[in-house]
Amino acid sequence: MLISKDKRILIYLFLLILFGSINNKYFTNISFFKIKNTKLVGLNDVEKSNLLTEFEIIKKKNIFFLQKKELIKILNSNDLIESFLINKNYPSDINIIIQKTNFLANINILDENFLIGSNKRLIKSKLSDPNLPTVLGNPSLKDFFLINDEILKSSIKLTDIKKLYFFPSKRWDLELNSGILIKLPMSNPINSLNKYFEIKSLPQFNDIEIFDMRVENQIIVNES
Repeated sequence: MLISKDKRILIYLFLLILFGSINNKYFTNISFFKIKNTKLVGLNDVEKSNLLTEFEIIKKKNIFFLQKKELIKILNSNDLIESFLINKNYPSDINIIIQKTNFLANINILDENFLIGSNKRLIKSKLSDPNLPTVLGNPSLKDFFLINDEILKSSIKLTDIKKLYFFPSKRWDLELNSGILIKLPMSNPINSLNKYFEIKSLPQFNDIEIFDMRVENQIIVNES
């Protein structure tokens, strides 16, 4: 006869009370409740292997006395992770469902390649991802996510962009995959992005390669 998960938990709690009343130290060390397996879902084999190494510290601990904050600390230290869900599968397994961060762009910092994650972290990478835009000019993560938020609210998609150039004045230029360069103003770049989207298909702009929109209510264009 199958026993429901809730009933199994009640049985284990009963055993916890029973053993605890007899000898708490004995219960802590009893092998039946020691963690044997940590199962990860949401990462590839290499990423799982690297993370499981971090979880060796909890192996053979008693599952009843293991605090989730120990697991959370390990998971929060991993730059690949966006979010996670932890479940104790009694009597001896830990199941963790992981939502991996989305990679948004490439960036090079001090001659090291990184991917910018949607979790607002930098992930080391041996190579740049050719399918992602490249960020130039050494912006902070805060600066990048400010322009990223503006792009998300506009009619332009981040995947339409080949390069993002950041300037010390906090201004951005965007080079699109089509080769078109959009020079954005320091404030309200979303207005300029939407204006470009409105006019880009008009016949008079077919041969335009540079849209200089740094001055409000003004567009300066350079032909190819």
